[in-house]
Amino acid sequence: MHLEVKVSGLPRDKRNMLVMACPEPSLAGVVAVEYLIDALAMEEIGAIRITEMPPVVAVVNGAAKLPHRIFYSRQAGIVAIRQHVPIPPQLYAEFINRVLSWAEENRVKLVVCLSAMPAVGETDAVYFATEEELVEKFKQYGFEPIKEATVSGLEGAYLDAVLGRNIDGALLIAESRLLTAIKRLVDSGKVASHRDVLVILSDLVGRVGPDAVAALRLVNAVAKLAEVQIDTTKLQEHASKYAFLVEKNVEAMFKPVETVAQRREIPTVF
Repeated sequence: MHLEVKVSGLPRDKRNMLVMACPEPSLAGVVAVEYLIDALAMEEIGAIRITEMPPVVAVVNGAAKLPHRIFYSRQAGIVAIRQHVPIPPQLYAEFINRVLSWAEENRVKLVVCLSAMPAVGETDAVYFATEEELVEKFKQYGFEPIKEATVSGLEGAYLDAVLGRNIDGALLIAESRLLTAIKRLVDSGKVASHRDVLVILSDLVGRVGPDAVAALRLVNAVAKLAEVQIDTTKLQEHASKYAFLVEKNVEAMFKPVETVAQRREIPTVF
């Protein structure tokens, strides 16, 4: 992969922490990163060009932008990567390695990837996986260690890249109401295939939006790590409405999967 990082200037600050989203169906990490950028009034300092991806350009207030942009908050020492389009899974491992190389070159203290998962308990905890020597430090922030699991997919690619480098990194995971509802559906035996899961995910996200509750937890977690105050009032209001909408739609999700799938099926044209 040929990846070009164009940055106008990243101040050498020992506090600098890179925050990025690990794309997953609830989009909690993506929302958290976008909220951080807006709430901290981050300045755009650069962009990432990936030549292997089909040309895609984001337009913001009439200005054409590369779809992966880099923002920075001098006040908080937070660097954030805003992703307007997801990185294809087959390119993600190399993308992460290139980003970590750039972070090392710029002496970034910590790289944090934000993600979400189905609930494993009744708490509002944020879970973490990190290098062994950092476990106690993350416990002190009030985060819960993932007790035992096999991490694969994009999150696994991220952790694998971190372990192979001389840079601190952590995966932060918030519990998602959206993913919990989908897991309940899978456990009930009402889902016949992986395709049905994708149809239902698309249907639910389309109706209630990304998981604002999990995103709020992730924003608060980043605030702890950076030791800064972040006004989350707007996100709290959205999270409250989101929680209600998810609960309201749970009953509908337990209707026969075929009904939902048929409604979303694209007819074949001969």
